[in-house]
Amino acid sequence: IAEVKHIGLTITLPDINESLLNFSVTDEKIIRFGMGAIKGVGGAAVENIINERTENGPYLSTLDFVKRVNLRSVNKRSIEALIMAGAFDGFENTHRAQYFYRENENSSTFIETLIKHGSSYQEQKNSMQQSLFGGVDDVSVSDPEMPVCEPWPKPQMLKSEKDVIGFYISGHPLDDFKICMQRYCNADAGYLKANLKKYEGSAVSFAGMITKAQQRVSKKGNPFGIITIEDFSGPIDLMMFSEDYLKRKHFLEVGNNVLVQEKIEERYRGGELDIRVNNMMLLSEAMEKLTSAVVLNIPVGDLNDSLIDKLVELVRLNPGNSVLKIKFISPDKNNGFAMKSTTYKIEPQGFVNELAKIRGLSFIIES
Repeated sequence: IAEVKHIGLTITLPDINESLLNFSVTDEKIIRFGMGAIKGVGGAAVENIINERTENGPYLSTLDFVKRVNLRSVNKRSIEALIMAGAFDGFENTHRAQYFYRENENSSTFIETLIKHGSSYQEQKNSMQQSLFGGVDDVSVSDPEMPVCEPWPKPQMLKSEKDVIGFYISGHPLDDFKICMQRYCNADAGYLKANLKKYEGSAVSFAGMITKAQQRVSKKGNPFGIITIEDFSGPIDLMMFSEDYLKRKHFLEVGNNVLVQEKIEERYRGGELDIRVNNMMLLSEAMEKLTSAVVLNIPVGDLNDSLIDKLVELVRLNPGNSVLKIKFISPDKNNGFAMKSTTYKIEPQGFVNELAKIRGLSFIIES
């Protein structure tokens, strides 16, 4: 994904009305994910979806979809996988959580309701076609309404994508921590894994999401942990033993985003290199723990009531323990003076994420 963005292309989620069996490229330099690459969606199902779409036009809704496709080829497993991959996201006023909604613990999911509805419609349609007096327009199966429920949180939505696609497309669990990682990390996990020698003897910091975690016991009865941490560049495996492991085992759960501070050192003078974890913290808490102040640079010419109101609101919504400083920059950018807020302190993670959305402002994070 990073390489695609780097060379100016875009990769998009599979789409029930756009995707082919394999990956395809549009004239707008967009790579469209192929439906055949979704786990749980077989070639026969994709062929049926595409043939029906070609012969009778785009699908107008999910209801239209289940009425038209062959539900023996495009079965429940295929439809679930297509939904989790985002293939139905293009339909208006729908979201993925609706399809998995249950009214209660014993009721069916809405996917099951849709499939039953599609089967009933097709059976009645076929019956009418075979009748001497009936017509296709006589089919009368009332459409179920989409349930009303909250959309999935972003982490759950991204997890569903990765489960059936193999990686994240519409976002990444670490997106909200990019600024923190740029400020406090000096290595990428994927690059570090392939270049340990370059960092020998150095203090290294990197961050990522724990994607695998194992807790084991050595032959001597000592507990140790093996974890895989993945960032935007790829994964790296870490092992922690004895006291290092016992101090940090509460962090070692799949799905946790962590910042790791470590040292690359020789293993028992044997020539091979090890990663010795010196410190670990939740990435959501890292900015607050490591930041002493945020310095906001404001060109004097940009200062107006609207900007002041935005900044006041950001400070109000992100109370914390870090100092806020505002530096006013002169028009020629040669002079400026800084002021420290004596009344308000901020939570830097949320504050700088919102600051980054305001055009023309820059800031410095002090540790």
